[in-house]
Amino acid sequence: MDTKKYPILIILLFICIIGINILSIRHKSLTYDEKRHYKYGYQILKLNSDRFEDSKMPFSAFNAIPRVIAEELKPILSKKVTDFLYDIKTGRYITIAFSILLAFYVFKWAKQLYGRSAGILALTLYAFSPNIIAHSRLITTDLYATCMITIALYYFWEFIRKANIRTAFISALTLGISQLAKYTCAYLYLIFTLIILCRLFTKIFFKKKHEDIPYNYFKKLTKNVRYILIFIITNIIIINAGFLFNRSFTPLAGYKFKSELFKKIQKNAGILKHIPLMLPYPFIEGLDWVKYNERSGVSYSNIYLFEKIKTKKRNQEFHGFKNYYLYAFLFKVPLPIQILFVFSICTRLIRYKRYDFINNEIFLLIPILFFFIYFNFFFNAQLGIRFLLVIFPLLHIFCAGIIKTYNDSIPPIVKTILTALILWLITSTISYFPHYISYFNELVWDRKKAYKILADSNIDWGQNVWYLEEYKKKHPEAKIEPAYPTTGTIVVSVNSLVGIFNPVKYKWLRDNFEPIDHIAYSYLIYKITKQDLLKLYKKYYKNKNY
Repeated sequence: MDTKKYPILIILLFICIIGINILSIRHKSLTYDEKRHYKYGYQILKLNSDRFEDSKMPFSAFNAIPRVIAEELKPILSKKVTDFLYDIKTGRYITIAFSILLAFYVFKWAKQLYGRSAGILALTLYAFSPNIIAHSRLITTDLYATCMITIALYYFWEFIRKANIRTAFISALTLGISQLAKYTCAYLYLIFTLIILCRLFTKIFFKKKHEDIPYNYFKKLTKNVRYILIFIITNIIIINAGFLFNRSFTPLAGYKFKSELFKKIQKNAGILKHIPLMLPYPFIEGLDWVKYNERSGVSYSNIYLFEKIKTKKRNQEFHGFKNYYLYAFLFKVPLPIQILFVFSICTRLIRYKRYDFINNEIFLLIPILFFFIYFNFFFNAQLGIRFLLVIFPLLHIFCAGIIKTYNDSIPPIVKTILTALILWLITSTISYFPHYISYFNELVWDRKKAYKILADSNIDWGQNVWYLEEYKKKHPEAKIEPAYPTTGTIVVSVNSLVGIFNPVKYKWLRDNFEPIDHIAYSYLIYKITKQDLLKLYKKYYKNKNY
């Protein structure tokens, strides 16, 4: 790559990230969860970490910072500035800032692993990843978790490479901070352990030696307890500080658990349940609530996939669809990225000698495989692709590694294929501007039919109210979500249509008619004539005249 063009490309890609995020957020109304995340974040800044919901985390405090600034500096700020800072939507710019931070680490890690051309490719994939864009502009914890998991994995990779006090502390610090972003990050402890075990078993069975990372590092860790202590002490301090040391050292006996898992732990703990825990009360309480709500379905609506709906039953564990997130991945992730991922795996298998799997690839592949398997087979809250968001930056880095296959001397045919895939990705992503929550790849050619595959936060998360209001101004005759079958122009949200909230209400509409148009992909438009309604009545009441 031309040295002069290299920094220009980086700058342009970061400008794209900032521009797409800011411009696409302009008319987006608050999603269903944003107010509650913002409320908890503001509550944290007011030094209160008591929990009112299961998944709200201290990281949301970043989104509430503008409001606190406005409160503190109100006497010296103009009304225009104060109003801007008080606006809850201003908090979204903080999430965008974290998206930019994540972009930097995607570029940095890919460059260190595979070279600067790979860094550019990874950054390009990230910049035009519609699902990343969709959640980079929201006051939720999905992007925060994605950011912190990537950063924590990067610094753990650095620690394993260098194994000194400085890298150990940085890795422990980022791991601890990640626990304040989202409970998904708690699985990093297991993922780190799996990486260590994988490297240990490789040493035992293959007995290979590497110059960069000595294989006796595990012995050093077990002999030198200081690394382990750094991780334990740092994480305990950070988690306690993040939750404001709220009732820290409460023993298990002092909790009122909801989930069966935590009740069993408490019941079988014996004398240990009276020993003070070195973690804050709302942190453990939240883990329990998350597990309970995920298993029971109490905190979310019905689950939908391929025109089928699953409803919750009282006092029974809720079970969703098999392979829900596999299908979400298949239809919601851009096809160029899927193709590039498969291509990257194939080239690595063919030219495996050019890669150092045990020292590099496993830091990407183990988390990708872990989260993909966990969400597909062990997770009941099937609410949208956003739960898989945590693997996307790792996918982008892994895909960029294809550059190393050719040692930067890419054959013309491969260069043409890569260029075509990138142009396809950019075109596909831009074509959905600014409606990135509703993005589906080209497997869904008729976009107004996307509701036949997925719903909920995959399409409609309450983000397009402004567009509905604009439509109503231009079409005052339209009937918005009528209570009963009727004629004329009918507008129904995707979630209402498929039965996320009420499976029966619009069964007459979804089973007998097709939408003629959509409003920002979230609302479907139907034209129902008197003849259509007459046929419908005759279908359901064959023996009666109307």
